[in-house]
Amino acid sequence: MSSIHKAGAPGGAPPGESRAPAQTHVFRCEGDYWSIVYAGVAVHVRDGIGMRYLAHLLARPQQRIRVDELRAIVKGTTVIDVKRARSAVSKRIRGAVERIGQHHGGLGYHLKNAIRTGRACAYEPDPQQLVRWRL
Repeated sequence: MSSIHKAGAPGGAPPGESRAPAQTHVFRCEGDYWSIVYAGVAVHVRDGIGMRYLAHLLARPQQRIRVDELRAIVKGTTVIDVKRARSAVSKRIRGAVERIGQHHGGLGYHLKNAIRTGRACAYEPDPQQLVRWRL
């Protein structure tokens, strides 16, 4: 379940358009839901492990984090099989991005293009699209 509403002036731009100076966006856990504000639109998305992985990556832009470290930090468990962890973490992140995209197309598009998964994961936004997250 999610809700959606406008939250001030738009801060993002569709592909191919230039963007105004960097704006602060919100990605914050509030109980069972995440409050997310991006490009002037606010949504609430149910919590899940993929959302927590995303939050950790958004807090550290351009920083590659090994999947075993990411899983240990977010879930508090050590990884024995890195290959399985890689698959599981990537699947959870892709699922969270897809769920966000169902409620906020612009943010789904942004994350789909800025999140990297594999042996290491990272949030690597386009340098022309300055995004600051308040977590």
